[in-house]
Amino acid sequence: MRISSSWLTLGASLSLLIPAWTANAQEFTMPLRPFTNVVLEPDTTMKQSLEIAPDKVTHQEINITKSQVTIAALPKSITPNTSSSSDSKINIVEDSQRSTLQKVSSTEPARVIPSSAASNSGQLNPEQTLVVPTTPSQVKLDKTKPVTLAEVLELVEKTSSDWIQARIAIDRARASLQEAESGRSPTATATAQYSYSAQTQLGGPSTPQSTTTTNPLTATVGINYNIFDSGVNDSTIRAAENNLRIAESNLRQASQTIRLSIVTAYYNLQNADETIRIRRKAVENAEKSLKDTKARERAGVGTKFDMLQSEVQLANAKQDLLNAEATQLVARRELSRQLNYPATIEITAADKIVPVAEWKLPVEETILLAVRNRAELDIRKLEREVAGDRANTSLARLGPQVTVFANVNSNSDFLNNGGGLGRAGFQVGARLNWDFFDGGRAAAQVDQFKADQATAESRFEQSARQARYDVEESYINQRSRFQQIETATKAVQQAEEALRLARLRLDAGVGTQLEVITAESDFTRADVNRVQAIIGYNQSRANLERAVSAL
Repeated sequence: MRISSSWLTLGASLSLLIPAWTANAQEFTMPLRPFTNVVLEPDTTMKQSLEIAPDKVTHQEINITKSQVTIAALPKSITPNTSSSSDSKINIVEDSQRSTLQKVSSTEPARVIPSSAASNSGQLNPEQTLVVPTTPSQVKLDKTKPVTLAEVLELVEKTSSDWIQARIAIDRARASLQEAESGRSPTATATAQYSYSAQTQLGGPSTPQSTTTTNPLTATVGINYNIFDSGVNDSTIRAAENNLRIAESNLRQASQTIRLSIVTAYYNLQNADETIRIRRKAVENAEKSLKDTKARERAGVGTKFDMLQSEVQLANAKQDLLNAEATQLVARRELSRQLNYPATIEITAADKIVPVAEWKLPVEETILLAVRNRAELDIRKLEREVAGDRANTSLARLGPQVTVFANVNSNSDFLNNGGGLGRAGFQVGARLNWDFFDGGRAAAQVDQFKADQATAESRFEQSARQARYDVEESYINQRSRFQQIETATKAVQQAEEALRLARLRLDAGVGTQLEVITAESDFTRADVNRVQAIIGYNQSRANLERAVSAL
């Protein structure tokens, strides 16, 4: 009869815990470096980063080729000329930063410098402290900072959460590639086991009872190397490489999307600022008309009806001004939110509202440039290749797998009398595994990956059509807005002159108060149309640059 002891359980537990202790020892003995600083409290260091002269801000654009990555610095921006809203001359800003086109199409995107976490391979990082404001002083706006569009675009890739998350996805894809490449390396394992057992021989009438105990300690060190796997590792590595390229293309796409969103938010803030100027001018005109109407009523040449009309006009103008002020505050906070700006600083638009340079390429060449540069098309191509690699991996698992191994083992028996016997040996050989039949699992996986390929091809066509539509829509809107600028500028001059004549007619007694109110409304509407035409033109230009991935 064999009597089991608790030593058996202890030995099994030690054989599992020793490798874990060995692996975790590095975590506590080697210095840990955080992945990224996630702090949601006000960042005072950002104030210094914004002190950049507009003439010193330059953009860098990455030209991607299969063999190398070249970073080309674009020319410095030209400070836009300021002009008043009533000028008839249209000032065009030569935006050399954004008008320079670079063809950036490739399935080999730019390499991204790994973060601090990637440099600590195989180590765990401590949890980051997530901080939120706890006092009113941490969120109270106590400073106003005017910023230019160039400064905003310079900050976006350093502060945007979407861009940071896309960057983290690249680090993860790079780690997955390293995991796949490790399949080409040999593996070494070591096991040790100690156990205690006792066996009692029950005695009979003529045989005494006896007990035998054994304390075996066994240890094995082995090396295994897969010399032939029917292409499983190669397909896995190719899929991981393409996933890394997809992550890098996603970063390019995210960068373009974020920059367009920031440009749009900045233009909305400019529009809100200019709308306030127009509404304040309308309030001033309405107050002047009401003052004149009251004077004429006291002189006996005006009517109560005219005064009531002027009061209603003033009330409506004040209402529009209040709405414009609320819109401005919301636009400021929206831009701050997208930039992750310090919570205690309120940013304002420092650039004047002037048209940017006109797009020089015809629409046909612009469409060709878009389909060559769009990261979405590269992503769809890579997704199709990944699906093919995964299908090859599933089929390769059905092929023969040849592994060579070498083991060294030792065995020692500790007897009751304290003596011991030890044995040692080694073993080398090769192992062949071949799954002839898996119940149709590989075939089903291949069908799934074929469906993924078909989906990627369909999305590729959809993305190509979307790229063309984005170009055509932005191109048409830009041309239309450019023509509207000239028309709206002339309309402002004409409405201003009409308002002057209406007041003269009223003072001469040949006009009515209604004519003055109508002229004031026409002047305000013409000024608003002019601002919206310029903002719309600049926005269409930004959309066009995004369509060709040149923003």
